[in-house]
Amino acid sequence: MKTDNTFSMKKLLKLHLPALLLMLVLFNSCAKEYSGSGWATPKEDYNLVINFTPVVDTLKLSFDSTYKNYFDEPYKVAAFKFYICQFDLINTDSNRVYNVNKDKYFLIDAADSTTWTVKLSAVPFRYNRISFTIGVDSVRNVSGAQTGALDPAKGMFWTWNSGYIMAKLEGTSPVSNQPNGKFEYHIGGFKGVENAIRKPLLLFPFGLYSEIKPNTKSIISVNANVNAWFYNPHDLKIEENPVVTTPGILARSVSENYSKMFTVTAVKNE
Repeated sequence: MKTDNTFSMKKLLKLHLPALLLMLVLFNSCAKEYSGSGWATPKEDYNLVINFTPVVDTLKLSFDSTYKNYFDEPYKVAAFKFYICQFDLINTDSNRVYNVNKDKYFLIDAADSTTWTVKLSAVPFRYNRISFTIGVDSVRNVSGAQTGALDPAKGMFWTWNSGYIMAKLEGTSPVSNQPNGKFEYHIGGFKGVENAIRKPLLLFPFGLYSEIKPNTKSIISVNANVNAWFYNPHDLKIEENPVVTTPGILARSVSENYSKMFTVTAVKNE
């Protein structure tokens, strides 16, 4: 004969069985996400970070400060932007070159610090060099206005001459003969002798490597020096050339100067 207690227990289980099953499913789901030392976090979709810092020689760029170039010409910067794309990581010991996210384009804008950090996905390996293209390749230049970093709203697309401005430097200087002492360098061109696309090769500081391993990331710090625009290998005096805004030999010369504006200052592996 069944007791009242037995009957009550079965009745209770029957009433609460759906809730108990739901709790069990939730527990199992959470258990799969638990790593043993803490709750698991989503894996990042990048393992290489490149931090760009706009500088003038050894000083971080400030739009309020006055600087002097190689020719002792005083100037202030009002705008400093450049495109970068087609990254290569290089190991000179094994003579290997790895292309990294070659279809991604980034616009580094000194006025917007959120653009200074570039996040990429690279093949795990040890690297001691990095290279990237300054500007926008010929295919994109003839593909019309585009979106993202290549959106014309970014102020880097010529409406009068289909194509992109690879790099831009604007400011004021008392030696400029332009209204209000302005100077402006809008460097573009991708055809023949007018080609302003550059791809510098940057060495890491002595003894440092980018060690990319599974579930780790490497952070490379790079300075972009405005003063490099004015010399080496070509002399560019604001007094003589306050405006360079069309493709041509002079624009190409400026691009050859600024291709040397980058320096890797640190490499950190996490």
